[in-house]
Amino acid sequence: MSEPEADLDREATANRLMQRLSGFAQGIGMSGTDARQIIGRVIASDPSAGDGELMKRW
Repeated sequence: MSEPEADLDREATANRLMQRLSGFAQGIGMSGTDARQIIGRVIASDPSAGDGELMKRW
């Protein structure tokens, strides 16, 4: 996978996780920006992990 494709894949993963976690983040008073930054760090920790594995790390 080329670097631009990898970036698009990570962005798509981040968007899916944001959709799934938005209610939780709002419930604990976290801003969307903070949640996205955390999700970005989680994805960066293991870019090859699937959504389910990344959700466990959140």
